[in-house]
Amino acid sequence: MALLDFIYNRPNRVLALQKQYQADHRPIYLRPAGAKQTLSEPSSSHSIVQCSSRIVSAVVYGALFSVGMASTVYGIGCLVTGYGKPSAKEA
Repeated sequence: MALLDFIYNRPNRVLALQKQYQADHRPIYLRPAGAKQTLSEPSSSHSIVQCSSRIVSAVVYGALFSVGMASTVYGIGCLVTGYGKPSAKEA
């Protein structure tokens, strides 16, 4: 299957990348790619925009999470109490 050869017939570069990563003298939390951007303070010109977008995304995530958890608890409560099922006396 020469068609898929580029997917599974690749050189193993793990050892070279591991040596490069371990030779770095920065603290371990600053070594991964993008760590400075994640851990650094936002620049003053974009801080308001970034802060407001983070707040909006946190509120949206929190609302979706709350609705999901409330629905789950409600569903489990209905299953435990038998709510919505016809009782044996009615049948």
